[in-house]
Amino acid sequence: MTHTKYFISLFVFVFVFVQNVSAQKDPDAVQSAMAQLIHHQSTNADTIAVELSKRFKKSAPMQVALARAYYRNNERSKTRYYLAKAMQADDKYSPAYILYGDMYGEWDIDSACYWFDKAIEAKPRDPDGYVRYANVMSRRDMDKAKEKLEELRKVLPSYNVDVEIASLYNKKGDDKSAAEAMAGVDLRSLSMNQTAQYLQNCYWANNDERGIEVAKFAVKRFPQNRGFNRVYSWCAARSGSYKEAIEQGDKWFKNTPVDSINSIDLLTMGSAYLGEGNYDKAFSYWERIKFLKNDYFAPQMRGQINRLVNARVDALKGNGEYDNAADLYRRFVKEYPSETDPAYQLYSLSQIHRDEQEELNGAEKLAAIKKMFAVYTELEDRYPRWENLHFVLYTHARWQYAYFDPQNEEQLAEPYYQKLYDFLQTKNELNDQQKAMAVEACQYMASTEYFQRQNVTKARQWWTRILTFDPDNQSAKDALAKIKK
Repeated sequence: MTHTKYFISLFVFVFVFVQNVSAQKDPDAVQSAMAQLIHHQSTNADTIAVELSKRFKKSAPMQVALARAYYRNNERSKTRYYLAKAMQADDKYSPAYILYGDMYGEWDIDSACYWFDKAIEAKPRDPDGYVRYANVMSRRDMDKAKEKLEELRKVLPSYNVDVEIASLYNKKGDDKSAAEAMAGVDLRSLSMNQTAQYLQNCYWANNDERGIEVAKFAVKRFPQNRGFNRVYSWCAARSGSYKEAIEQGDKWFKNTPVDSINSIDLLTMGSAYLGEGNYDKAFSYWERIKFLKNDYFAPQMRGQINRLVNARVDALKGNGEYDNAADLYRRFVKEYPSETDPAYQLYSLSQIHRDEQEELNGAEKLAAIKKMFAVYTELEDRYPRWENLHFVLYTHARWQYAYFDPQNEEQLAEPYYQKLYDFLQTKNELNDQQKAMAVEACQYMASTEYFQRQNVTKARQWWTRILTFDPDNQSAKDALAKIKK
């Protein structure tokens, strides 16, 4: 059917409808048809509207139906005209005031709320006026909006006011307050969509305990909606209930198209397997995030994975599983090398063994230090120009001297002090900490040359170099004075 034939048919329908008393019983049908005629055939529509208004001048529902038809097409003056007719027909007909409030709600909060109050006055037990008032007022004053809903609670105790309050917070993006508003709600009173919104609020508000409680209820009451399994998995994984997270996540993954799986789903399953100690599974899920397209949260996942791995590493260290912690972190470094400072990532790996040695003694302590040194050596080889390499060289030298060659019989620290000095020489300017490191390196080298090798010439060079970093260094001055004698 062409558009012309369609609208002729629509016109005939409305015209016949006007002649029939059934129009009085079904004003909504008139409103829908009139709205289309107003939009496409304004002259004929106006004529029919006038005829309808006259024929049903005592019918407030019919007058409001005409007003709504014009309101849908943004003809405000005619909307007000038929609303006035509706109020003449019945000044207690609340939908007329509701429509007036809707019209002003677009730009004038006070006027809108005035008309919503009129609707409430006309029909105090109808929640529509209270809810619309609250929605408009919440744009300016949330407390006043909530007060109006509390009035509704007193008038109609059975109405789910908490859901409406939560809805106000949802519109503002305040998940925490939305979840708090629903804290005392009877879950059995919620629709599936309301339950879903509440569960989402719990998740984004980090209220996992309540989230799991809501999710357990939801998966039983609405088994057809696998989305509840999804958010159940999210909350469970974050709360440390890893087995539950995997179980619910599997149900979501098995019943969902691949293109509906998002980065949060993959992060969640990876974190659950990480918590269970299955690192292969964890990294296999995280690997899939790299191939997602147009996923809003995907760019944030690298940081989230870093946080999860570090938390797991800390937990393993807390249990004394340092080798396991180091293996996990090394794998993370391999899979997710830093784009800005990969050397620092490797340095962080060395610190796992540094923490380990602090809890040990004797041969076990030395073994842990050797593991740390092995990472230091790798760091030095891979990133010889790293800005903070001097910290590694300094620590390596000091600890070699302290733990493996305290009498300096083998000069094990010498190569590292020499490299430290050479590295610091490449810098244009040293801070106080770096100067102190350079002085210590020179002192070690001077002492080794003088006492171990009896090489006075080289010892003098090193003591002299100390004064370039610290002109007031009395030890160097005393040593040089002694050599001159």
